[in-house]
Amino acid sequence: MEVRNWGQEISTVPRINKKVYRVEEIVDVVKNPDSYPSPVRAVGSRHSTTKCIDADGGTLLDMTGLTRIDEPNTEDRDNMTITVGAGARYYDVSRFLQARGLMHYVNTEIGNLTAGAACVGQTKDSAFPGEHGQVNTYVVGVKYVNAKGELCEVTEESDPELMSYMRASFGMLGIVYEVTFKITRLRLMKLYHKVYTLDEFIDQLDELRSSGCALMYYMMTFLDRIIVEHRSYITDDILEKADGNMEGDATSKHLLTKGSDWQFRVRNVCWSKVGPFLASFSLWVPRALKDYYLTAAEYITMAALATLAGDTVLPAEQTIIYHETPMKSTQYTFSIFAFGMKDFPQALRDYFAFVKDYHQRTGWRCTVLNVGYRIYQDKSSYLSYTSEEESMTIDPVTNADEGWYPFLKEYNEFCIQRNGKPLLNQTPLLTTEHCKAAFGPQLLEFNERRKTMDPSNRFLSDHFKGLLDF
Repeated sequence: MEVRNWGQEISTVPRINKKVYRVEEIVDVVKNPDSYPSPVRAVGSRHSTTKCIDADGGTLLDMTGLTRIDEPNTEDRDNMTITVGAGARYYDVSRFLQARGLMHYVNTEIGNLTAGAACVGQTKDSAFPGEHGQVNTYVVGVKYVNAKGELCEVTEESDPELMSYMRASFGMLGIVYEVTFKITRLRLMKLYHKVYTLDEFIDQLDELRSSGCALMYYMMTFLDRIIVEHRSYITDDILEKADGNMEGDATSKHLLTKGSDWQFRVRNVCWSKVGPFLASFSLWVPRALKDYYLTAAEYITMAALATLAGDTVLPAEQTIIYHETPMKSTQYTFSIFAFGMKDFPQALRDYFAFVKDYHQRTGWRCTVLNVGYRIYQDKSSYLSYTSEEESMTIDPVTNADEGWYPFLKEYNEFCIQRNGKPLLNQTPLLTTEHCKAAFGPQLLEFNERRKTMDPSNRFLSDHFKGLLDF
């Protein structure tokens, strides 16, 4: 039975495709290789744009049946947590927390993201000062089934080194069935958008970075414009007065009443539905008119985004829940590389020139706005793409067509040549050489830990074996 990712551009053909609802089912699968052949790979919402779902000839475990969400632990308000099943969607957990006057530290865009995938994979979102933009940074506890079929547990407190490896494991160290996130109190945000020329953005980059805002940006590469989304927390007197009320009743009622959500609702509809739908028409527009069509769409988008602002916006509202089986016209795909701050300004300028040159040579261009995020240095994951320094990303986005993958081959080389770092679950068409250039000896060290925990390669897919030279 063929299984495809959400974007429908990647497939795998496992011998067994099994949805699990209890941890005992996972144990039974892992312990019985004759009935459930290797590799055993866990999947969630399948939003990865790489071959992470690869389980050809093996066993694919659909974890979306493990949806339990426990009441948050708020006894220590500086270390509040919530424990959920590996199949719980980030969107559902965020709403659960928001109703209780609480929230995730990272309110990432793709709400279909499952807790298990968030724990062992790489994500990105614009980070607030003093915080991080990777969801797995805030995973402080994990329960998993190891290669022997035994139930195991690791926490940040008990074994921070193993937690670092688990956050970079992509399911190669065990099947995660329960995740504990560190959470925080609900806060409201100030949100606004501002348009910059490419030169203005680069010239003011240091000022933007020190502004105290989380920074996400839309790149209109053929207009030499960048729209920056500025987000910052606001101080709320009622929240401070209700500081001792860890039930969250007064706090959440006040903030949920005071908080607004229309800004992200409008953006989310445009980004997840209207934008890709309109962009999809460009695939059938004659080449002579295609550039005019896409340029007009960029101008309209720029004008629309500039109006989205608010002083009391609810953070969780930026999380989008996508339809599990969307219309082809609203499907889109993307890639991502992160660049350290010493390399990013020139890489960005070069990228704007690169996409124009590529279009001139081939006639192909992305149909959806490219985006990017500022993400602080973060060593929580052993293969963190921001382990060395604060970074900013360059993410092409498009309706996938026959021109996407040839573009990616040149894009990947472009980024590696400028010291870019990929995300192994969100950067398609990587090669072993790309990964070695980005992560070097860390891959060897990770593989040594992997072989210790899974000597029979129960969880190792052909994709990761080849990609990481394992």
